[in-house]
Amino acid sequence: MLLLSACSPGRGKTAYVGATLWNGTGAAPIPNAVVIVTPRGHIERAGPADSVTVPRGAAVVRLDGKWIIPGLIDAHAHAERWTLPRFLAYGVTTVRDVGGQQDSIVALREATSSGGIPGPRLYIAGAMIDGAPATWRTATAAATDDQARRAIDALALLDATQAKVYTKIDSPRLAAILDEASAVSLPVTAHLGKVDAVRAARMGVRAIEHLSGVVEASVADPGPYFEAHDDFFRGWNLAERGWATLDPARLERTAQALQQSRVALVPTLALHQVWAHLEDSTYLVTLDLAGVPPSVQEAWDVPDLIARARLGFDDYLAFRRSRPVQDRFVHLYQAKGGLVAAGSDAPHPLLAPGASLHDELALLVAARLTPRQALLAATRNGALLLGADSIGVIRRDAVADFVILGASPLDDIKNTRRIEAVVSRGVYRTSAELRALWRGR
Repeated sequence: MLLLSACSPGRGKTAYVGATLWNGTGAAPIPNAVVIVTPRGHIERAGPADSVTVPRGAAVVRLDGKWIIPGLIDAHAHAERWTLPRFLAYGVTTVRDVGGQQDSIVALREATSSGGIPGPRLYIAGAMIDGAPATWRTATAAATDDQARRAIDALALLDATQAKVYTKIDSPRLAAILDEASAVSLPVTAHLGKVDAVRAARMGVRAIEHLSGVVEASVADPGPYFEAHDDFFRGWNLAERGWATLDPARLERTAQALQQSRVALVPTLALHQVWAHLEDSTYLVTLDLAGVPPSVQEAWDVPDLIARARLGFDDYLAFRRSRPVQDRFVHLYQAKGGLVAAGSDAPHPLLAPGASLHDELALLVAARLTPRQALLAATRNGALLLGADSIGVIRRDAVADFVILGASPLDDIKNTRRIEAVVSRGVYRTSAELRALWRGR
């Protein structure tokens, strides 16, 4: 056995050879790279061919002319069983799940972790914590500080990665949640409604979803916005309209205050974009819904959503005027050194799992981030948000999660869609094999 091992030091290993490697660390791309993956699904070495030797006996996968990037991280999604192979097929190897049916998401985390079903790594928040009555049936309603603290304790017991608070949580309740979360070392993220973003960040919220609370932090009187959030759609729509009215100087002060608090932003521009175009059939046909089962598309029932949200022509005009302001704020925050992580909000209506994260990358570039900065938002920055140092990068001892592309994403961010294969947990699957996983599901 010792002799065999000495003669074949690469036994069971796989060497990916010849591609240009963008490793997600911020370093320049490495042409003619070699990535060595161990049988246990970790990266043994990664670097230029003249410094990384392919061990004798390793399987070799030639990737001349291709690109390798880290597996993408969707920093805002709501995983369901049917979504998992779709995420993988689009190169999403990690999902930060920010709220859903608690028993289901815990079971999915265990099944994907054990390899029972193919899917991305799941970092879960469990049930969202909302005021009473809760907006959604899957959320935990916290009518008192004691209930809020017990909700945090329950999340800690199921080993949640983060807790998520929702729109009806006000400042006093948020203070109790953050105090309890600090005691159990559980980060808190927020979809804000009754607390402005600057106040929430200064109180200790780690990340802000959807750019929520930014409008409230940038107006002279946020009271009407807070009151509107007694009703979800009324509050959301008022805030979406409010972006177009913001004073640029106030908005810059908000960005500066948030950056000083070191809070992360997960802007979900894809959600804002879809919301501004719900009635626009010419826009909707541009969306890639190929991976969404017909039953799910029917359940989305966009006309019913429009009716429940009470949307009219004037609303869409206002939302579209707000979109460039949201883009400018994201660019401003990134330029000030703030952490921006890419998230899609899939699989909410018209936000397809996997495909919508690529939409998010394109929208970040349209907001004047460079392709490199957009890629970092979907790799390294997502890992930083999760406090995980072995994902979002391709380096020694990281997990072997990466995507093989047919062209440079640094030249054109749309090339992230040119997926030829995905390596997840060390397992290589072609794009065709990945799409076959969802047939009949």
